[in-house]
Amino acid sequence: MTETLHTLIDGLPSHSADHWRALADAALRGEDFVSTLVRRTPDGIERGPVFFAADRLGAAAAPRTDGFRPWQIRQFFTESSPSEANTAILADLMGGVSEIGLHIDPQGVFGVAISDQDDLGRALDGVDVSIAPVFLEPGHDFDPGLFAGWMKKAGANRAGLGLDAADDRLADLAKNHPGFCIACIDARVIHETGGTEAQELAFAAAGFAEAFGRLIEAGLSATQAVAQIEVLFAVDADIHLSLSKIRAGYLVLQNILSAYDAASSAPKIRAVTSGRMMTRKAPWTNMIRTSAAGFAAACSGVTSLTVLPATHALGRPDRLARRAARNLHILLQEESHSGLVDDPARGSYLHEHLTAQLGEHAWRMFQSIEADGGYSAITAGSEFVSQVETARTALLAMYERGERVLFGINRYAAPELREMKYKEGRTPPASVLLFPSIRLEDAAQNGASS
Repeated sequence: MTETLHTLIDGLPSHSADHWRALADAALRGEDFVSTLVRRTPDGIERGPVFFAADRLGAAAAPRTDGFRPWQIRQFFTESSPSEANTAILADLMGGVSEIGLHIDPQGVFGVAISDQDDLGRALDGVDVSIAPVFLEPGHDFDPGLFAGWMKKAGANRAGLGLDAADDRLADLAKNHPGFCIACIDARVIHETGGTEAQELAFAAAGFAEAFGRLIEAGLSATQAVAQIEVLFAVDADIHLSLSKIRAGYLVLQNILSAYDAASSAPKIRAVTSGRMMTRKAPWTNMIRTSAAGFAAACSGVTSLTVLPATHALGRPDRLARRAARNLHILLQEESHSGLVDDPARGSYLHEHLTAQLGEHAWRMFQSIEADGGYSAITAGSEFVSQVETARTALLAMYERGERVLFGINRYAAPELREMKYKEGRTPPASVLLFPSIRLEDAAQNGASS
């Protein structure tokens, strides 16, 4: 047996992009190259068919600090009553959930009917909040001071208050509760309303800059301020684009931190699987969509991840839907080992190209938002809101015309569908009412039936 290792590509000629293009044009037999093969994102960014080079951007994700649990498994709960929520929370903690997200609705229609500290105590009875931190989902109207006080008394070292970046209470709460995450920049609302990836990134940057600036002006150190802000992105079944978007988000946020000489601090980024891609008609296919989205998030370096249950478009999840959602984390962490590699997309021509282009597009939008008054000036009729509305209209039109595919709905629709059990209840509304959520299924069905 020889002891010499031979490089597999020794002797093979190297070819340029021009050489490949000539072969592609010949294979197209007169068809236009751009219209036939080139695809673009909703922001107009080219994403193929192939890349031969791309600038390496360096690490576009925070390094993993825990190989056993590379990201936190955050499940959110929408059960109508505190007692029902408590049963679900205890079961999911036993099943591997590490963080609790509470959707609160005093009427109990789309979230847990919690109106005071007694209700909160019933919902969290038997929960060791020093081990399993509790986060209020953005958009709630529960008194953050009462919540923080209850958590502190219960022994919590970490918790999330879920406040908007423009909330005047940020600085005081941050000073009084230095270990808690005070602000949540819910950029996911841009995705859920039909906006583009760059628009979602720009909104996140504007909100982060607003919250971070407020905390710095209040006298907090950059390290503490970063630790008290969480940025929330959506991830969908487009693995490459979702992965690149979060990588770009990390770079954009780091760029803001660099302006404050705080580049060594890593922003907290949470991902939630897309709600707009979920279907009512074929809910079992949602498991495939969330698996793809969860993998994208796992490879992007997020701090925590929430996988929506497959019945999200129908109503409240039952035990099976919650179990399947949390088990996807276990599969990604312990079976696929998706969190053992820091920034696995680094060096990939496609992902580096998409990351760089998304980041540049988003930064220009962010600068435009800042020039118009910043995050607080994003109001009805503002330029940014109009741009998002235009993107939403264009996206829905593509599904209605059949130019975009939602499998199981406007292509490969099954004649007989197996129902999925769920509980009565409504999907929680958008945390920023300027951006109402959409469902692509509705547009796809309209197009299929017309």
